[in-house]
Amino acid sequence: MNFKRKFLSVAMAAIVLSALLAACSGGGNANDANSSNVPSGDTKLNIVNGKIEPTVTITMVRGEDPTTKFKNGETYYDNVHTRWAEETLGVKLETLWTSPTADTSYDTKLKLMLSSGDKLPDVFVSTQPITTNLFIESGKLLDVGEAFDKYASDTWKEAMAETPEAWYPFMQDGKKYALPVLRPTLGTQSPLWIRQDWLDKLNLKAPTTIKELETVMDAFVNQDPDGNGQKDTYALEFGMKDTITKYPIGDPSWIFGLFGAIPELWYPGEDGKLQYGSIQPEIREALAKLSEWKQKGYIADDIALHDFNKITENVASGKIGILGGADWLMVYPGALMLDSNPNAMYTPYPLPQGVGGKNMRKIDSPHTGAIMISKDISEEALQAFFHYQNALYESYNTEDPFLFKGFQEGYDYVIKDGKAIVEESQIPGGKIPTMKYTISGAQTVYMSKLTEASLKRARGEELTNREMAFFASSGILAVDDSNPLEKISDVARLVIATQTDADVPNFFQGPTTPTMTSRNELLMKMQMDTFTEIIYNKKPVDAFDDFVEKWKSSGGDKITEEVNEWYDSVKQ
Repeated sequence: MNFKRKFLSVAMAAIVLSALLAACSGGGNANDANSSNVPSGDTKLNIVNGKIEPTVTITMVRGEDPTTKFKNGETYYDNVHTRWAEETLGVKLETLWTSPTADTSYDTKLKLMLSSGDKLPDVFVSTQPITTNLFIESGKLLDVGEAFDKYASDTWKEAMAETPEAWYPFMQDGKKYALPVLRPTLGTQSPLWIRQDWLDKLNLKAPTTIKELETVMDAFVNQDPDGNGQKDTYALEFGMKDTITKYPIGDPSWIFGLFGAIPELWYPGEDGKLQYGSIQPEIREALAKLSEWKQKGYIADDIALHDFNKITENVASGKIGILGGADWLMVYPGALMLDSNPNAMYTPYPLPQGVGGKNMRKIDSPHTGAIMISKDISEEALQAFFHYQNALYESYNTEDPFLFKGFQEGYDYVIKDGKAIVEESQIPGGKIPTMKYTISGAQTVYMSKLTEASLKRARGEELTNREMAFFASSGILAVDDSNPLEKISDVARLVIATQTDADVPNFFQGPTTPTMTSRNELLMKMQMDTFTEIIYNKKPVDAFDDFVEKWKSSGGDKITEEVNEWYDSVKQ
C-alpha cells in the first residue's frame, strides 16, 4: 500500500507590518490597510491599519510548558508577545490562570473547571484526547467550523485544506468543535540512525537490505566496535515498554515495517476499510525475526523494559549501534553521548529495503492538540481571536521575514547588518522561543510551504525572502552555526524525504470508542505479553495466531466495527 505524503511545491526587505495585517480578520485583500474585511453581521469590529479600535479582550488559560523560558521579569500573563498583540492588533490576551503540563496538573485543572460548572475562558488549548472529548461532549464549545468558514483568512483555510484529517479528532455529528494546532510532520519519521564511527572502524557500509543489516548488527556486537576489548555493545535499540509506536527516539515501527505491517496503527486494507496493524499476518514474521536477533545478542536482554528514559540512557552510554528516531536524535540524546565520547556520531541513512521491497514506518499526526472556544464567547472576542490568528498566518503571504520582529527581536534573534543572529551567546539575556507565548504555544503551519522551504534550506540552497518568511512565526530565521548538531537534523530530513512512500499515519483520529473504553487496556496487555514472549523465545511464533483470535473475540472485532463507523462519518 502506498502512503505517499505529497510535498507541494539573505537580504530581507522591510515591509510595513500594518499594511500586511490590515485584512487579517477575513479572507480579503491583505494590502487593503484601512478595510476591516469582516463579513456582515450584527457586530463589525472597527479595524484601522490592522489594529482593532477599541481593544478587545480575549480570556484564556495556559498550560505551563516546561521548555518555555522567560526573561526581563516576564510571565505568561505579561510578556513581549502579549504586549505586541495589544499594541499592534488591538487584541488583549488576558490569562486567567496557568498550571504545569508536565505533571498533568493543567489537564486535571481543565477537567475540574468543566465538572464544577465554572464559566469557561474564551479560548484554551487541550492536548489530551480524553479531556478534549469531555469538552466536546459537554455542549459548552462553539461550533468552530461555522466561525472558521466565516472569519478565517484564505491562507489559514488553504493550510487546513491540505490536512483535512487534522479536523477528525474534533468532529461530532459532522460539526467541528475545536481548531487543530498543526505541526510539521516531516522529521517525525525514522531514518536509520547508525554509529558512523563504528561503521568506519569496521570498514562497513550502511545496509540497504535486511541481510546487510544483519551483517552490520553482527559486527556491532561481535567485533568490538568501541575498542574497549569487551563484548558490551548492542546493535539495535528500540522501545517496547507497554507500547510499540509511542517512542520518538527508539521507534521500532520501521522494523515491523520491513515485513509489511505496523502495530497499534489503524490504516486502510485492500478493501479500503481501516484495519488494526497489530493483528496483521506480517507482524508474525517480524516477531520471529526479532526473536532470532535477540537470541544472537543483537538486542539487549532487558529490551522489554526499554522506554524513552532507558533509550536515552543507553544512547548516552555510547553502547548502541542502530536505532530509529526523529530528526532531532543527535541534538538529544546524541549530545549526551558526545559529552563522554566526542568522536561518537550517528549518521541518518535510508531504511533498508524490506521483504518484497516493502517499507513502512509511522509518521506522527499533523496536530499536537486543539484550540477550543467557549460557546459563550462574545462576538467581539470571537472576531478578535480570528484577527489574531489570521495575523500570524500572514507570514505565508509576506516577503518580510522580520514580520514579527516587534515581539521576536532580542528574544528569538538579534539583527546585525540586516541579518538574523540566533546564537544563544549573541542574544542579551539568552535565546527565548517566543512562539511558545502564542495562544497555541506553537508556530503557524502551512504544511506544503513549510516543508518545501525546510528541504530547500536543508540542501543549503538560498531562500527567497518569501520563503524565509515562512519561518517567521517560529522565529527560526537562520541556522544556528554554534550548534552543528542542528545541521545533522537537516540531513536527517533530507534522508527522510527520500522515502515518504513508507510513511503511515494513524488513520483513526477519533474519540475513544465505547468498546475501547472497556477493553483497550486488556487488549493492549494481551498484545504486549504475546509480543514479548515471542521475542524472548518463551512462546513459539504460533502464539501470534492465538493472540489474533483472542484479540478479535475479546472486543477487537467490535472496536474495528466502531472505528470504521467513525471513519465512514468523517472521510472525504
